[in-house]
Amino acid sequence: MVQRLHTTTIIGPDLMTQPSQTQDSSPQLPPPLATWFRWLLAGTITLIVIAWTGDLHRSILGQPFLVQEFSLVVLGLCISLVYLSRDIRGREYTGRPAYLNMLLATAGFAACAYAAYRYRILSEQMFYYPEEAFAISAIIVPLVIDGLRRMVGWPLVIIVLVFMAYGLFGDNAPAPFTARPWDLIDLGPHLTLDTTAMVGLPLTIGVTVVIPFIYFGALLNRAGGGEFFSDLAVAIMGGFRGGAAKIAIVASAFFGTISGSAVSNVASTGVISIPLMKRSGFSGRVAAATESVASTGGQFMPPVMGAAAFLMAELSQTPYQTIVVAAILPALFFFFAVFMQSDADSIRLKVKAIPKVERKPIGQVMWNGGHFLLPFVLLVVMLFTFNRSPQAAALWATGAVALLGLLRGYGGDRIRARDLFIAMQMAGRTSIEIILIVAAAGFVIGVLNGTGLVFGLTRIIVEMAGGNLVALLVMAGLISIVLGMGMPTVAVYVLLAALVVPALMAAGVPKLSAHMFVLYFGMMSMITPPIAIAAYAASSIADERPLGVAFTAMRYAWIAYLVPFIFVFRPEFLLNQAHFDATGLIEVVAAAVLLVLLMNGAFSGYLKGRLGPLNRLILLAAGGAVLIGITSQTYHWVAYAAGVLAFALIAQRHWLVPRSAEA
Repeated sequence: MVQRLHTTTIIGPDLMTQPSQTQDSSPQLPPPLATWFRWLLAGTITLIVIAWTGDLHRSILGQPFLVQEFSLVVLGLCISLVYLSRDIRGREYTGRPAYLNMLLATAGFAACAYAAYRYRILSEQMFYYPEEAFAISAIIVPLVIDGLRRMVGWPLVIIVLVFMAYGLFGDNAPAPFTARPWDLIDLGPHLTLDTTAMVGLPLTIGVTVVIPFIYFGALLNRAGGGEFFSDLAVAIMGGFRGGAAKIAIVASAFFGTISGSAVSNVASTGVISIPLMKRSGFSGRVAAATESVASTGGQFMPPVMGAAAFLMAELSQTPYQTIVVAAILPALFFFFAVFMQSDADSIRLKVKAIPKVERKPIGQVMWNGGHFLLPFVLLVVMLFTFNRSPQAAALWATGAVALLGLLRGYGGDRIRARDLFIAMQMAGRTSIEIILIVAAAGFVIGVLNGTGLVFGLTRIIVEMAGGNLVALLVMAGLISIVLGMGMPTVAVYVLLAALVVPALMAAGVPKLSAHMFVLYFGMMSMITPPIAIAAYAASSIADERPLGVAFTAMRYAWIAYLVPFIFVFRPEFLLNQAHFDATGLIEVVAAAVLLVLLMNGAFSGYLKGRLGPLNRLILLAAGGAVLIGITSQTYHWVAYAAGVLAFALIAQRHWLVPRSAEA
């Protein structure tokens, strides 16, 4: 039978498993107190966020709290859990943490709790209490940075430290990078307590919106929803040639949009999908590239978009519903192009469909688990019909998952009440990384605003482009890829929204288009050499050379390097009411379909059969002409006609037949 592609949240051996017994030694069980305390702390993070989302704090405590106060408390809990769970090298503890780590965990929570208690006074009268504010920042800032290092490594930490150094010494930088002078005793409190820095929008959105969605995904998996969607992917896509790859694309795209991390998605689903693809006949390089691209593409998939949608809504001051609608067409075309590349490789490698005996009938899958579609329907209804906030909609959807899991589950296997808390601690552990990332990103934003660099950088980038919008976009795309290398989704977007978006908007790019542009190019850093962390993670599972996997992944995801230019020059592609044009939309969608057909043949070298170099060159030239026609609208009908003619002459009767004969 085909193995299921369900994912599990990586939460460490101390929470879900015990060390295995060997022949030479007896198992060393972790101390129960340390284990249970980590469980309790992780579950508490999710529990209090759910209580906040349900507005229970007003009912129970009888008084309102500022969101910054609440965010500081959650940050303190996350800092504590980092130091109780990770040693100085970032390795998971399986037993009691070191005494120094317990001291740092206590200090981190105490400092954040005290900052929350004194926030209203310090935020308004910080200059009257400089020593107190500095003492708080002297504890929180280093612990956030070191905790981030333990969780995600050095790349993002180095960027944060560079910006903080600029905040301290930027007044000595040469023009035009000269900044206003800051000393340490002023910069620390500004970064910690100012609403334009750490306690600003990224942290508050991470705490109040992202965590409820993480719990929604964790509980969905716990209730059997993950297995249902995996089996559904097998039932729908397994009958197509190269079905194993198409199953991986669908499953990884679905879980990628919820997980919020392309790398963790590769690590969790790739251990099953990559061997499955290799057994079906795909090369290890193609299998790893397919998994890394699908996991990266999940970050574009509405409605969650790897948590970036919520941040984008706040940072761009655009309704969340508008963001979700805008992401639909680009995501559909992205996966359309990926499917076409996968189908071409299936032809080249002669990979057939998965035998029917190894696939569950779609009717059986839907009967056993079709009810798990209801929470997503409820999520959409609450967002678009009742105009509820994203976190409130997530809470309703989570309640539906809990009810369905308790009553039926998947295939009759119901969850128990204890699974609700297990999902809470899983979500709490998963949230740590995101919360520390957005807190550290707040330091960068604080430096940009405090020094005025955000305005100077905008002017510098625009001047370097020389007034040429295409040159500016190419430059912005390259900057986005470089800055995004080695960083998770949330960190990439927040950083680029602060650094690159202002320059694009200053050049006249619509606001929503500018934010979507940097999100797409920032995500492409996951598969673009030399770092390409998603491709590297997949290559280690497939035992392939990382650069080979990365270049194949770029071929699969070629459209993601071009489609951002389309929705900059043709904003109607984002279905934005402010730029809506029905005729233009029909034109650009039809032209984009033609672009995919042409470029697919050019990059893969296959339609139904192998294409020669000349035919590939013709398709590439025709695709380039169509792209220019879409974006410039100069002689666009001539370009479209040439594209149709080129494809018709070369394809002839070699259209991609979707199914192969089953064994």
